[in-house]
Amino acid sequence: MKRDGRRVSRGLGVLARPPFWTGLALGCGLTAVAFQLPYVNWHLVAPPVDALPLTIRQDAKGDGRFSAPRSGGRHHRGIDLSAPLQSPVRAIRSGTVVQVGSHRGFGRFVELEHRHSLHSFYAHLGQVTVEVGARVRQGQQIGTVGKTGNARHPWITPHLHLEVVKDGTPIDPQTLGLQVVESAVRAVERHTPSEDDDDDASGGV
Repeated sequence: MKRDGRRVSRGLGVLARPPFWTGLALGCGLTAVAFQLPYVNWHLVAPPVDALPLTIRQDAKGDGRFSAPRSGGRHHRGIDLSAPLQSPVRAIRSGTVVQVGSHRGFGRFVELEHRHSLHSFYAHLGQVTVEVGARVRQGQQIGTVGKTGNARHPWITPHLHLEVVKDGTPIDPQTLGLQVVESAVRAVERHTPSEDDDDDASGGV
């Protein structure tokens, strides 16, 4: 019986010990989860600037609301959020940097690609702190607020131009859950931007 007992104990010990490949797979799985964890979107959308509440730019040179009229019968493809110069610009969701550059109208810009055919575009940056191909976390700083491109005009207040594109079509960032408020300050002088103010074929400053 003791011999049988020892045999049974050994058998139970063998059964209790996971096979090598099972342990290896489990370890790899946990490593993969730990690697992906920082890139989980814990919120529907993160504020792209630190100036709260998020306020739509409204000045003598234009209206920063989504779909606001622009010259040539065009409409604003994004929203303009007022923020102090050199303050951080942050990724609204985790993603990959697909484009960094400079444009006559947009100035310095960064474009991120997210899951589910979603892209976000950040323009008029003072500095860019990421490179093409980099993976960024939700809320991670990708640049600073600047006055580059058409935003250099002295009548234009410092702001971030944010665009969100879904399946190739611009959408209002507020539809993602971004909460913004209208500016309490109304421009004394309004005008429709002329072709000289035009920043590109996609929308205003």
